[in-house]
Amino acid sequence: MAFEIERERFKELFEHTSDGVMVIDRALRILALNPAAERLTACAASDAVGTRVCSEVAVCQNAEGFELCETACPGAAALERRERREALDVNLPGRGGQVVPASCIPMTAADGSPLALILIRDVSDRAELEEQILAHERLDRVTGLYARAYFDDLYRREIKLAQRQQRALAAVMTALSGEVLDGPDADQVIRLVGEAIRASLRKVDVAGRYDHQTFAMVLLDTDAVGAESLMSRIEARVEASRAAGRIRGALAVRHAVGTVAQDGYEGLLKATRDRLAWGV
Repeated sequence: MAFEIERERFKELFEHTSDGVMVIDRALRILALNPAAERLTACAASDAVGTRVCSEVAVCQNAEGFELCETACPGAAALERRERREALDVNLPGRGGQVVPASCIPMTAADGSPLALILIRDVSDRAELEEQILAHERLDRVTGLYARAYFDDLYRREIKLAQRQQRALAAVMTALSGEVLDGPDADQVIRLVGEAIRASLRKVDVAGRYDHQTFAMVLLDTDAVGAESLMSRIEARVEASRAAGRIRGALAVRHAVGTVAQDGYEGLLKATRDRLAWGV
């Protein structure tokens, strides 16, 4: 009776757990694959059962990414020496080589023969949450533009790319001032300016909120004329928001432009920032 209860409990867990479960025999062949394992490995049970686990379904590897099949197979250790491996990485070929955490646990079949369970952890929710956290850290919450730290990283990459390929690059910095920024509508105004900037950029352009009332943009394959044209579009959109009554109160938008032709690659953003500060 106790055996029947345990078997039913295992069956329930096998069918409904969110973690992938594979049962393998002494030959490392897959005997069973639960629905979660089918989803996580992108392999149907009808195709996987009877094949070796390390063929096209899941490949165990160490922290350096080297396969363990020939040297230290966790499945063989569980089957032959009854060793339990709580933490290992599994490469999933059906998922384009995605690496996920797993465990390998020895067990015994009803006839006494050795089996092993490979548990593949479902980390999809965690990965999605981590990506959401990263996105939150990358973006300024008011404007939707890149936050300063992430913008600085992207700026350095753009500089290296443009310098290596000897491509034109322009920088624009724009600053806001006015009494409206001291009132309760300040965030709304800054949000509208951020929207105007985003709507005016190309996909290859990079823009960030540099500090509270200052924005920075890096424009690939752009000269001073192109940068000024961008600012004209941004200012026109800001003016349209003012005309529509979305901006109430005095607001001034000033800007400065820099180019690698004038300022070089290394000093581009600093020269642009200095021009903005000096009003030239």
